Amino acid sequence: MSRKLAVVFLAMLTLVAAMGLKTVVTAHGDGSLIMANGASPAPPTPYRNGASPAPPTPYRNGASPAPPTPY
Repeated sequence: MSRKLAVVFLAMLTLVAAMGLKTVVTAHGDGSLIMANGASPAPPTPYRNGASPAPPTPYRNGASPAPPTPY
């Protein structure tokens, strides 16, 4: 039983130490967020089209008449 308790104690101690380290790092930082990107530039947003023309909207009906409203 003592071996199981020692494993549980070490796991809890590791979690408490990690949470304390996170608190210390965020409390003494310069206010910037910790990002997974590090120092590299932010990746482009996925919805930007670059130099390509904007895609057609799926809600346009072309030359067809508007469909009747269901209500």
